[in-house]
Amino acid sequence: MAWSIRYQLPPMINIFRKIRKQLANENQFQRYFRYAFGEVALIMIGIFMALQLQNWNEKRKQDNAFKVILEQLYNATIYDVDKFKNQADFMTYQIERMDFILKYPDSIPIAKLPYALYNVGFDNFKSYQSDAFFYVDDLHSDYANLEQNELVKQITGYLNIIKMTPANYYDIDQDMFSNFLISEGIAYPEMNREDLNQGWLTDDPHYYDDSVLEKLQANLKTDRYQSLLKTYRSQKILYKRGAQVKSNEGTSILELIKDYYPGVRVIYENVGIIGTALQGYDDVGGRSTPMRRTDFDKGIWETELALKDGTVKFRCNDSWLRNWGGTYGEVQFPEGSATPDGDNIPVKAGRYHIKLNLSNFTYEFTRLGNE
Repeated sequence: MAWSIRYQLPPMINIFRKIRKQLANENQFQRYFRYAFGEVALIMIGIFMALQLQNWNEKRKQDNAFKVILEQLYNATIYDVDKFKNQADFMTYQIERMDFILKYPDSIPIAKLPYALYNVGFDNFKSYQSDAFFYVDDLHSDYANLEQNELVKQITGYLNIIKMTPANYYDIDQDMFSNFLISEGIAYPEMNREDLNQGWLTDDPHYYDDSVLEKLQANLKTDRYQSLLKTYRSQKILYKRGAQVKSNEGTSILELIKDYYPGVRVIYENVGIIGTALQGYDDVGGRSTPMRRTDFDKGIWETELALKDGTVKFRCNDSWLRNWGGTYGEVQFPEGSATPDGDNIPVKAGRYHIKLNLSNFTYEFTRLGNE
């Protein structure tokens, strides 16, 4: 439209000039000034329309750029929310285990005591950093757009909340219990050297001396141990509350983004499956086996594979920055909830159609025939 205005004005100006010349020659000055004013008005209207078109184009570009970054923030926040839910679930599990240890200390087999205690003191969330911080600096709103400004304000508030870990927010020492056990001469459990994803080795009867186990069993009933467990339990409750607050705030942000941009998509790239049921995890050189994205909008990935007895997890870009396993303490097969940084999923040998839904975060293994 701007091109049209630019190249049609000169012929029209020439016409006005001829009219002006004719009117001037005929001494019709009143009509001359009327046509001169019309010429100026037409030029001004053309300039105004060109400026409006330019403003419209700039606004459209800004809005598109805003939505692109908003979509990235949406996907980062989806992962945040599931991560924080996982934290809260893990804290619930640990609190329940502490309740059991406090009430029934004699019911735990003596050989399992160190693992039970270190389990309630374990924290694998301290290093988590949301990807939302990477994108937010590029989220530029139109200052005249009140809806965009309010959305940016809400997102900024959410990021301020999740910037601090629950431990820092509530002044919690997450390593307190583990440090205490080490100071008592109870070594940290040995890790599985062949498969780090399997966690601790709990079947070595010689890792802890009998004298250490007997002393631990006796101490577990003392006021010192009981008091420490109760204190740590109270801190875990606060830690859980912090994770719940973050999850709730993230859910609110997802709803606000969806209201502003109903077409926002869930996007994950290069999703694959890895584990001992295939070639092993990457600590022994295993690589992710690619899956096919069969539904872009819903984030559904599928494949058909022959699996061995073992475990698997899902991840993006052959990296552990984005990965999903089973829900801690209740991993299910052949279907269940895909939890960020969750447990390894145990599978039975066979050929399966595997489906991972990254909209509702579920996985499903459907056995094919009698293979």
